[in-house]
Amino acid sequence: MLTTDKSTAAAAAPTPIIVSSSKSQKSHCHGPSPLPIAALDQHQPHIHHLQHLHHPTHPHTTHQGHVLAPSQSEKYSADRPRRDMHELLLELLDVLISCLLVAPCVIAYWRGTWELMGVFLFPTSLPLSALASFLIGGLGHFVFTITQNFFKDHIHPDKRRLTYYVVSRLYTAIFGIICVNMWRGAWMLCDWLTSIESLAIISVVTVVSLLFLVATRTLRNLGAAPYTVTMDHKSDFFEVDTMFKIPGFNQPGLYVLDTLFSVFVIGSLVVIAWRGVWGIFDLTLFPTNKAKSAWGSLLIGYLTVFVTFVIQPLMRYVCRRIDGILKLIICDIYYLMCFFGAVNAWRGIWNLLDVYLYPDNRVLSFWLTHIIPFLMLAAFKCANSILVRGVFIDAEGPGAESVDIPISYTRLHFLRERRKKANQPPHYYLKTDQASFSVKHAEKDKEAQSSLIEKQPHAHAQAQIV
Repeated sequence: MLTTDKSTAAAAAPTPIIVSSSKSQKSHCHGPSPLPIAALDQHQPHIHHLQHLHHPTHPHTTHQGHVLAPSQSEKYSADRPRRDMHELLLELLDVLISCLLVAPCVIAYWRGTWELMGVFLFPTSLPLSALASFLIGGLGHFVFTITQNFFKDHIHPDKRRLTYYVVSRLYTAIFGIICVNMWRGAWMLCDWLTSIESLAIISVVTVVSLLFLVATRTLRNLGAAPYTVTMDHKSDFFEVDTMFKIPGFNQPGLYVLDTLFSVFVIGSLVVIAWRGVWGIFDLTLFPTNKAKSAWGSLLIGYLTVFVTFVIQPLMRYVCRRIDGILKLIICDIYYLMCFFGAVNAWRGIWNLLDVYLYPDNRVLSFWLTHIIPFLMLAAFKCANSILVRGVFIDAEGPGAESVDIPISYTRLHFLRERRKKANQPPHYYLKTDQASFSVKHAEKDKEAQSSLIEKQPHAHAQAQIV
């Protein structure tokens, strides 16, 4: 919980005199000892949580004399500069967790599941195996996308807690296999239809796919672990964003078309781009020595990851101050850097597992990397990190949100613990799966916020400071 710095408040403005209290405005102050702290600034954007204005550390005074303090959600917002050492340490810890724990587990899971599909799906026929995987992945993605509202409405821990945990984890396990099959099918079909031995052909196909992604403003979807950690939170557990954000079955025809385009067009373009860069390194980086090639990719990948994390504060700073086409160009360059780092990190870890993890018993190696990483991610409540779902738009979101890397693991944990200490009711968590805060979540938060305030009898009295 934040503490009150009275000396700072006294230095910031003349001594306040409380002259009246008003019930027309609602205060967000909560706690056993109410203080004359001003109400929430209604004009601050992207408020996703019930505000913590009780005992501010650094209050601010507006031109009307109201004392304001940064909320907890703003404290962890991508748009707010990091100035607190505690926040910097939490952000560093999130980076380490993402790079050293979550990313290796996600990559290992994908490697094990991918290779097991090769064992069980027409192992003697490459075209049939690829087509089967593509159909399983495409149809599965389509079904889970159009049924997301059903899951959100009927599977909820507040209704049936045990049912929710069983169904939600089974959902992740099945959807994970579907995601891997979608990628495997598109990847192998591309290998079958185009040459994997010609550097020129692979380069051309890769450039074309990237140009289409740039033209549709979907280059952001190339990112993957270690640039994303998706928590298993109930507020968005079953949510799958589509490209055009058609609202459910109010427009069923457009909704189905939006889903098909998001799954089969944008999803396939992302796979082709990944396959191209991966294939280029297969042909150019120690092509005759798989172990050296893997270690080389791992080094290149994590050096790039390090650079992208180091320059992220600069990217936030720039994106808060520019807009329009220039912002889109800057964001696309950053997305490409993250894409380059992610592909090499994946290729390095994947090939190292091929070389060193039971190379003489490959089926055992596949099963181990399919089961153990999933259990570890589920234990850390981030199993949804294995899923590749949803379509996100380049440079979407105001300010620094357009380049935010959604890896807030420990920061969300500390935010949740602070709510518990403040005896606040449960509320929506920050969404970490894809780096933008949607209007729909903001509306949900405002509704929940209003209902919670109305239930607090002491929350209607606000002291006006002059």
